[in-house]
Amino acid sequence: MTLSFSTLPELARLLSLLGNVQRLAILQAISAEEKYAREIAGELGISRPLVAIYLKQLEKLGLAEGKSRTSDEPPYLRRYYRAVPFELVLNLDLIVSLLRSEDETG
Repeated sequence: MTLSFSTLPELARLLSLLGNVQRLAILQAISAEEKYAREIAGELGISRPLVAIYLKQLEKLGLAEGKSRTSDEPPYLRRYYRAVPFELVLNLDLIVSLLRSEDETG
């Protein structure tokens, strides 16, 4: 998937999300195999609630997918996440184009 943007705020939001080392570590952790929040938290030494927040942010932008599954052990319902392969193409022309678009629309 190639990430695309129609507004400068969309681009800024994505860059802000990807500009966090912990979020990038989470993407790396779920790039090879799917995992659930507690598992990721244990591997990375990040609190489970923070991992859950970051996973939801990544999922909202389409950079991760989550699926709920039942387990034989507590917690019985787990949400497993995997990274969605993506490509980010960013150059000065795109930034200038988005700035012009914003100037034209007000």
